[in-house]
Amino acid sequence: MKLHRLSPILWTKDIGQTTSFYESVLGFKGRSNFPGFVTLTKGDVELMFIVPQEEPEDCKDPGANEAFFPKPILTGSIFIFMEQVDQLWEQVKDKASIKTAIADREYFMRDFSILDNNGYELVFGEDISNRQH
Repeated sequence: MKLHRLSPILWTKDIGQTTSFYESVLGFKGRSNFPGFVTLTKGDVELMFIVPQEEPEDCKDPGANEAFFPKPILTGSIFIFMEQVDQLWEQVKDKASIKTAIADREYFMRDFSILDNNGYELVFGEDISNRQH
């Protein structure tokens, strides 16, 4: 059995705003096959976004007071391995919300992280394990 690639489907409240962010800030290309959905790609990286449908009535918790989809939530980050991370840093540092500035890390990666328009954390990193110590 061979796995080919991972392509997460993330929820968004605004497909247009998400597409614009990924295309204009990060240089992704978007394509949409139906309303409320977009696939964004750059190189071998693919992220899909969808506006979630309203929760079906038979799944709703009658005691819940909060909305079905109050805001996007991800209990981690999306790590994108790449080359020439400094080049991307220079392109995005003034266009995106920076979570962590670029630096060499003890885990042998040079990386930085930003928040996309939904609040998802994207980490862009380059392997530096072959550098002289």
